Amino acid sequence: MDLTLDVLAFCSEQQTDGDAITGTRYPVVIPDSGSNEAEKTFIKDDSAAIFDQVPLAGTTAGGQSGGATRYVFAIYFDGATAGIPYLEAWDDNTHATSAHNFLGGGTPANSSIIGITTTNAAPGSATWAGTPMAGAADRLELDTAALTAAKNLYFNIKQVVTNGTHTPGSTTALVITLRYLYS
Repeated sequence: MDLTLDVLAFCSEQQTDGDAITGTRYPVVIPDSGSNEAEKTFIKDDSAAIFDQVPLAGTTAGGQSGGATRYVFAIYFDGATAGIPYLEAWDDNTHATSAHNFLGGGTPANSSIIGITTTNAAPGSATWAGTPMAGAADRLELDTAALTAAKNLYFNIKQVVTNGTHTPGSTTALVITLRYLYS
């Protein structure tokens, strides 16, 4: 993945599958009170100049076709690992801090980036709660143990914003990192 060209984008219902990445991006509406799950999730990579919607991402609370779906995002390992693979959310690619407002502003439990592991089972609910992600201490385990052989690891991810989630004018991009030990 390329930090400037590969993108996971959480957007409002105004964003359309196939929109040009150089066009307007419609962010999730920040509510006056309560919370709001991103209505759509997109991936984009440097080989395409468009956003591709991930229709099964998130939960049914966000208005997507997500929910109790198991095979939304996959990471393939072609061999064993020395530890459990994790997904982590960071302020940037230095992996030094996770204090941005979108990651809970220093309180990881308030992170707007929430994931759930679906490697061994589907979520138990179409409106799954998941694990707030912020740094190494609050990360998503993608399996229950180190891998002993090649394996696909599955997960789902959503963004849930509250009226206190965003600092106006912020242009910080978050980094979702795959971390694992190997030998």
